[in-house]
Amino acid sequence: MLNADALKQLSQLKSDIRSTKEFAEGRVRGSSGKFGFVVLDDGREAFLPPAEMDRVFPGDRVRASLTEEENGKLSAELDSLIESDLKYLVGQYIQRGQGHFIQPSDNALSRWIFLPPKARSSAQPGDFIACSVTRHPFKDGKSQAKVESVIGKPDLAGIEHAFVVAQYRLPNQFSKAALEQAQQIPEQLESLCGDRKDLSSLGFVTIDAESTRDMDDALAVSESENGWTLHIAVADPSSLIATGTALDKDAYQRANSVYLAGETLPMLPANLCENSFSLLPGELRPALVMHVAVGKDGALNGFEYEFAAIRSQHKLSYQQVAAFIEGNDSAVPAEQQEQLRSLGALSKARAEYRAGHSLIMEDRPDYELILNTQRKIERIEKQPRTAAQRMVEEAMLAANFSAGEKLAQLGAGCFSVHLGFRDERMAEIRALLKEVLPEFAEQDLHQLDVYLKLVKQLESHSDTAMHNVLAVLKRMLRPGELSHSAAAHLGLGIAHYATVTSPIRKFNDLHNHRVLRAALEGNDLPALNESASGELQQSVSTGRQADRALQQWLYCQYLESKVGEIFSGQITLVNGAGIGVRLEDNGINGFVRFNSKKQPFEFDGKHLRITRGEESFQLEQQVQVKLSAVDTEKRRIAFELVTDELATEAAPATNE
Repeated sequence: MLNADALKQLSQLKSDIRSTKEFAEGRVRGSSGKFGFVVLDDGREAFLPPAEMDRVFPGDRVRASLTEEENGKLSAELDSLIESDLKYLVGQYIQRGQGHFIQPSDNALSRWIFLPPKARSSAQPGDFIACSVTRHPFKDGKSQAKVESVIGKPDLAGIEHAFVVAQYRLPNQFSKAALEQAQQIPEQLESLCGDRKDLSSLGFVTIDAESTRDMDDALAVSESENGWTLHIAVADPSSLIATGTALDKDAYQRANSVYLAGETLPMLPANLCENSFSLLPGELRPALVMHVAVGKDGALNGFEYEFAAIRSQHKLSYQQVAAFIEGNDSAVPAEQQEQLRSLGALSKARAEYRAGHSLIMEDRPDYELILNTQRKIERIEKQPRTAAQRMVEEAMLAANFSAGEKLAQLGAGCFSVHLGFRDERMAEIRALLKEVLPEFAEQDLHQLDVYLKLVKQLESHSDTAMHNVLAVLKRMLRPGELSHSAAAHLGLGIAHYATVTSPIRKFNDLHNHRVLRAALEGNDLPALNESASGELQQSVSTGRQADRALQQWLYCQYLESKVGEIFSGQITLVNGAGIGVRLEDNGINGFVRFNSKKQPFEFDGKHLRITRGEESFQLEQQVQVKLSAVDTEKRRIAFELVTDELATEAAPATNE
């Protein structure tokens, strides 16, 4: 046994050793193996061996001691757990012998977590389950979880939808108070509309997909000597859903309607968004009506708005209007033909004006997933955008541009902003511009006029290499976001943008209606703070992540029977490991991995190009690929490049 002096000396030795070590804080990053990394606050990365990785979850914030290995790389030894955000997870119930576990769906969390006997609820092995974490593994590497709900069995029809809803914790039930409030609204409509000016004589019609039921906008056009007046009527739930009520709280929590494949999680109860507030033909409905003056050159020359009532004359589908534009007069009612011709001329003028003064978004096709009775993909239908969709889009943009400017003047609203390039990529961006357009390299690229001039110059350049530069720069942009303060939308090339055209689908539109009404009535303007706009943005982002996760799962299932088939596609991603390819016929993304050690590819990060000898691949390049493997469990799709000869010999792949 050690005496007191020896213990004191040992303690001092430990303190001395500890004082000579370097300690740092960071977040744990998982891997596909049992090891991990600590991404340190100063940007460095330290290797976390399997024994240490067993004590933490990906995303944990930790304090670690660092050791520099002989190869110059850092390794980490955990010192303390600062915080852990992993409180909830979903996965599959696994039984191995006497052990019961949840196998998490998160690929970065490559371990099973123990389910004690009293924590299994009614779940059975094989079930998909949602769990809460009840014991963190930091002390001894042993973690535990408790079943909160059983999502369903793997063969349940629509299990993928239910799993994703649970995984991303999407609200799919309205509160009792919200449903009771929703039931009272229909009886209030007649009185509300009766107190308002009826603008039905302007001749409004809705133009939307044939299956759409939550119709939140209708259009009418009046011609004048100087151009047109575009009338946009938008459903008005703000007049009957007050701030702070149960419906308002539920809508705020959802932030927007989430459109999953074959399923909609609406922001408002179905009886409201598909009936009471929907601009159904022949039904008098309350509406925010905007009147936008559009010059013959397509410029926006004035904006007025009022809260009125309208009765849509017809519900027209995109297909009907597109057929009319292509010369089939019988495709639409006779009384609507003159207005549609005016709308067509107006939208053409607006598109030409925007092409010269702002930026035009890339016109991509839509892909409709047709599901079978098991709610899995039966086929995918590619749907190129029609002239009718572009007409409606121009009308909505004109309304939102005008509303954005008005709200910016008022100093209140929820704005859609796009701040351009990512700050962390600016060094790479400036290095690339010094090479191709040195006059822009030292300018403030976050300024609207500078960014607009740069993109216009690249778009109009005769050298096709400049088009690849533009494609590279677009990969370095931030995503758009919601903001409580007005700022530029560089992606659209305009000073201010705020959406008001979908208040039964998007909470920020609902809020903007409230601001416009308060300004019209001379009341205090409702305001969102930074926290509220951030919460809305997070909810919107979560819904998009859920949609992508569900689609990827369904895509993997759909492609399992197509391994070996050849497809045409476009390169959408280039990195040191290979290229990402989006298939032309169905919009599915997969990855081509270049892993030859004998003949390695060289990656050019500045130009996002990967080469080997005369082989070269870059963004937006057309390629032929063979579907080589599908990992449905990990949701991964692998392609191989094919030669021109093989592509010619192979039968074309289809979606049937």
